[in-house]
Amino acid sequence: MFYIVEQESKLESLQRLAKLGLYVDVISSNDLYHQKLTSTIAVYIRPINSKHGYIIPIDHDEGINVAKSRVYSILLEASKLYTVDKKNLLYHFNLQDAIDLSLLYSMKNYERLEYTRENNTLNYFYNKFQDFKNINQLIPISKLYESCEKVYNQVNKVINYKIPEKFNFYNKTATNVFFLLEQSGLGIHYDAFNKMFNPRNPLYNTVDNKVLTSYNLYNATSRPTNAFNSVNFAAIPKSPEHRKCFRPQNDIFIEFDFDGYHLRLLCDEIDYALTKESAHKQLAKQYFNKEEITEEEYDKAKQINFHAIYGKIPEKWADLEIFTKIKDFIDKLWKEFEKNGAVMAPISGKVFSRRLKDMNPQKLMNYVMQSLETSRNILILKEVLRFLKDKKTNVVLYTYDALLFDFCKEDGKETLEKLKEILESDKKYPVKYKHSDNLVLE
Repeated sequence: MFYIVEQESKLESLQRLAKLGLYVDVISSNDLYHQKLTSTIAVYIRPINSKHGYIIPIDHDEGINVAKSRVYSILLEASKLYTVDKKNLLYHFNLQDAIDLSLLYSMKNYERLEYTRENNTLNYFYNKFQDFKNINQLIPISKLYESCEKVYNQVNKVINYKIPEKFNFYNKTATNVFFLLEQSGLGIHYDAFNKMFNPRNPLYNTVDNKVLTSYNLYNATSRPTNAFNSVNFAAIPKSPEHRKCFRPQNDIFIEFDFDGYHLRLLCDEIDYALTKESAHKQLAKQYFNKEEITEEEYDKAKQINFHAIYGKIPEKWADLEIFTKIKDFIDKLWKEFEKNGAVMAPISGKVFSRRLKDMNPQKLMNYVMQSLETSRNILILKEVLRFLKDKKTNVVLYTYDALLFDFCKEDGKETLEKLKEILESDKKYPVKYKHSDNLVLE
């Protein structure tokens, strides 16, 4: 069949066409499995402006298989390379310059790029053999090709989108950070985890008594979610029964938790000075006009601060300097939004435009702050991952204002001290830590 590329002469022709730009889609061994547990079955390549694509078998019985390295050499020749999910692509090929169409679409439209691979043949095989790890080897290569053509026809319009000015912050830095963050997995007690969390199928993302997570970057504020196989790892229930399902793969879990993180980020933006003392406690002293704060007052202050961060400034304390500055900040953002039709978030340069539905001043401020939080965390994670590169300790979970480490005692106390230093950024953002041999952290 003309669309199956096996002979070297056809591979060379495809390599020449790469100069015009390529779209690439990897067919893994099973679409339902975490990408780390899959292998590469075939690769679909479509030269830009071509009327059809080509499929190269790598590990499929229908065809003469081509070495994966040979396919990689073709993809490296692309003047521009597009893919529908770059993080997934990285599990098969290290192609740092690939442009993530789903990311590009979500950054412009503030919603997910929807597409499906389904056809009757794929549905038949997945209904009958979905747990078979190499199911895509069983499916006729012509039907795999059809599914890739179908995806391309649903997403190709995004290829013509203008690349935003700071797109690479997400397309390269963020994508790489979360790809690397997914590699370690979380240690689990296998039977207990399956009983308490009831994943769709444990085979899909558990191996060697660890569970693999998957970060989704295609959200309006850029704040990633983390769910896979019917388990939401960004919101693990707080019950001891759920949290005792996890265990370190090294020696102990250590969680670094930022103190009043959103509040400190906001205070940085409005130029309101906070000390190293608990941010919530500092403001509680102003609310209640006293130095010694009770636990009840502290909780009340946290509630006030939470509402203030989301733009609901309490009337009773509206004249406090922090709240007048927050109000001025909200007003400034909204004026810029109304004048220019958009505002740009700090660090990442993510644009929030009128395409966002039902926008209002408070919501705009909240989006900007969530984007700022995410952007700073991406840079922090990048530095953390670089520091841990030659160590046994791993960062295994990211939950917005906290990082969970699977600590190896061989790395020594100085490793924890350095991690604390990285997170605190010259002590501007103090962290607290908890530790345990499960996720009931103390």
